[in-house]
Amino acid sequence: MKAPPEALSLIQTEFPGRNRLIEIAYRDCRPFRELCDDYRKCVTARERWQRLESNQPVPRWQEYAELIGDLRSEIQTWLEALESSHLS
Repeated sequence: MKAPPEALSLIQTEFPGRNRLIEIAYRDCRPFRELCDDYRKCVTARERWQRLESNQPVPRWQEYAELIGDLRSEIQTWLEALESSHLS
């Protein structure tokens, strides 16, 4: 199963210098692929809510921004673990 190309390029942009590692993880690791696709979906939803709710007191897009931060941290942890295993 292949992750959407836009998810792959988004993650590669967010984590520069790790393109090859990200490609390998996409190809070989379904949980990583799903995590990155969730990240892409949240980024898309955040952008949509920003356009729709720009004048709200507590915009929903802020919830997505927090979730994106959590997902980004989780992706970072995956990449660090993969780098460690490749260096060992």
